[in-house]
Amino acid sequence: MPLPGIGVAPAAGSLYTELSAVTRRAFVPRLFVQIYYASPSLWYLTGNAQRAAGGLNQITVPMQGQSMVQGQFVGYGGGFNSPVVTPGIQNGQWNLAYWVVPVPLPFGETVIQATDREISLLKARMNDVYAVTRQNMASLLYSNNGASPLYPDSFQSAFDDGTNFPTYGGISRTAAGNSAFRGQYINATTFNTVFGTLSPASVGFTRATMATLLARVTDNAGGEAPTYVVMSPGDYATLNRDFIGVEQQFVDPGKSYSMDTAARSSFPNLNVSGIPIFADHFVPAGSVFGANVKYTAMYMSEDAAFDFSGFYSLVPLGQIGQQGVVVLGYNVVSAKASSGFWCYGVAGASF
Repeated sequence: MPLPGIGVAPAAGSLYTELSAVTRRAFVPRLFVQIYYASPSLWYLTGNAQRAAGGLNQITVPMQGQSMVQGQFVGYGGGFNSPVVTPGIQNGQWNLAYWVVPVPLPFGETVIQATDREISLLKARMNDVYAVTRQNMASLLYSNNGASPLYPDSFQSAFDDGTNFPTYGGISRTAAGNSAFRGQYINATTFNTVFGTLSPASVGFTRATMATLLARVTDNAGGEAPTYVVMSPGDYATLNRDFIGVEQQFVDPGKSYSMDTAARSSFPNLNVSGIPIFADHFVPAGSVFGANVKYTAMYMSEDAAFDFSGFYSLVPLGQIGQQGVVVLGYNVVSAKASSGFWCYGVAGASF
């Protein structure tokens, strides 16, 4: 809508009406999207996505949960007990979740935008399909999706210890002998640190408490550290504030600051014990997740990897127009639940 009475434009009235009727508006032929967020976890997972095909369980991973042989010391005679066959392997099984986005192409839009268009609504709509899909995927990474059998798995189900998800990949975490299939579900309220009452549940994470947590989860994962850690922006800011408190600026010998010298403050990501820590908009406040991408991966259908059906006529339905659909089949699973962690109950977020 043209805006009268601003700048050189005349006030509303007959003069402005005449001017707007014969004058074309200046136009920036680019669409600037005002919504959507980035996700570090989605970047890690999509960059390392594995292929999945058909079958009743599109993702089946053999996993060893206990020792299959026994050892013993021997004496001078060299005698030893006969070996006992001990089954130790179970299959973790998951199905892909299928996400679809219908794409309309109305008759009127086709005719009107055939020529003289500034922004193609079809191109904008197709770009939005990808953006909407990624936003949905990123959001579901950190939520409890167990209530719907149509939804994919998440970091919550992957790294739970059986409290909220007693079964994962068809394997009971609470059954006798299956403790190895439990993730690291850590309550910040009872998280003991060497710093006494300064627990993450009361003050949020500091470098010291984060380092203690990472040492604990690395040890429980068999000595393998998480690839990365993600926090809500508010919790991340609390940790970042602890870094800023000891931040220093160094000047090269013989040089000084001037108007053209940039002094960078704060950090785009933090590093504690050699592990990068990112802020992720989709992580719920009070929760912290860590994942090892050697074992945690996104599996994507080779037959439905952001595939577009093409446009089909709606004439059989009594309508002039076309419609297509984008289909994505995927799931996010961990073949070793103890390789990651979910720490909950963190308080003291900056916002």
